[in-house]
Amino acid sequence: MSITFDKVVHIYGKGTSFEKRALKEVSFHIRDGEFIGLIGHTGSGKSTLIQHMNGLLKCDSGNIYYDGKDISDREYDRKTLRQNVGIVFQYPEYQLFETTVEKDVAFGPNNLKLPELQVQLRTFEALKSVGIDDSLLDISPFDLSGGQKRRVAIAGVLAMKPRVLILDEPAAGLDPRGRRDILDMIARIRREENITVVLVSHSMEDVAEYVDRIMVMNDGALAMDGTVSEVFAHRKELEEIGLSVPQISLLMSDLEDAGLIKDNGIYTMEEAVKVLSKRLLEGKRK
Repeated sequence: MSITFDKVVHIYGKGTSFEKRALKEVSFHIRDGEFIGLIGHTGSGKSTLIQHMNGLLKCDSGNIYYDGKDISDREYDRKTLRQNVGIVFQYPEYQLFETTVEKDVAFGPNNLKLPELQVQLRTFEALKSVGIDDSLLDISPFDLSGGQKRRVAIAGVLAMKPRVLILDEPAAGLDPRGRRDILDMIARIRREENITVVLVSHSMEDVAEYVDRIMVMNDGALAMDGTVSEVFAHRKELEEIGLSVPQISLLMSDLEDAGLIKDNGIYTMEEAVKVLSKRLLEGKRK
């Protein structure tokens, strides 16, 4: 499912003394199957932007297209849109409310009035994809660990079979192991289901490691849009808007300044390990 924003504007409190232009003629195109990282400081417009992606908010001007169809058209089925574009909000475990894990994940498919067998199939498939064991189906979601709650909440969205999955800080508040587990899971689901993923994150490390393309929001406008290396090459500009590059990139840059390595744009730990290992082997041969 491709997504196109064409000069989208959103204004909060329009016509009042509290008027704020949250989106300022934002334009971009997301191709089907892309893994997008959406970054920006607090108040940059990220949350407003993702709420337009599944029609939770209506733009004041501009147009939003899915697979070439304008969602503002009267004939456009917004219910289908929200099935196809799923949002997992920050701390999604706060959205859990049913008495058992199974009932919570089945809530969305049941609302679609699907046959019971299909609801069960979607529920079990979604829980399996996020690594929740069948032994937990009858457990209250409130008795699960923080990481398990996060997985169940994500499963609830996956059970709707979205073609686009939007995640707002899905690893927030988790320990390092929990963060990696959740993000690895999201990357795997994206590959297996061939869906589009939009990851909102404050972690430059997470974005560098997982996404294919980065969109940078600043003061309601799309400030940058490009590959990981293209965006993080603008270190100075990112710092000017309150962002940074991954910490490992700063370290590698310092090593380059010291003449120890040649840094050709390294933004992940995996890349750094390869370069440093190669440099160490070269040093031993000498």
